[in-house]
Amino acid sequence: MTESKDRDVQPYDDEEQRPGPKRKGERLISLLIVGTLFLNFPLLSVFSKNYLFLGFPVLFLYLFIIWGLIIGAMAFVLRDRLPRSSNPTDTRKDKDN
Repeated sequence: MTESKDRDVQPYDDEEQRPGPKRKGERLISLLIVGTLFLNFPLLSVFSKNYLFLGFPVLFLYLFIIWGLIIGAMAFVLRDRLPRSSNPTDTRKDKDN
């Protein structure tokens, strides 16, 4: 009868859909789990050798690359898309009028 306020997906006017707060939370939790796996013992022991790549220890490169990827994935999940029609900085004019 009445629509639920806790919908997972909210449709946009231009047929795009964005994840709701519940879906973002699920993605962040899965990102936390994946990040923990990548920054934990089994994989760290693979890269904790005395090898250099371009003059840097492989372990340091692995840690900084994984760290950057986790930050990038968090930014991707948490970004807030605006629908095209409500973008206040959009200065395009319709040529049909």
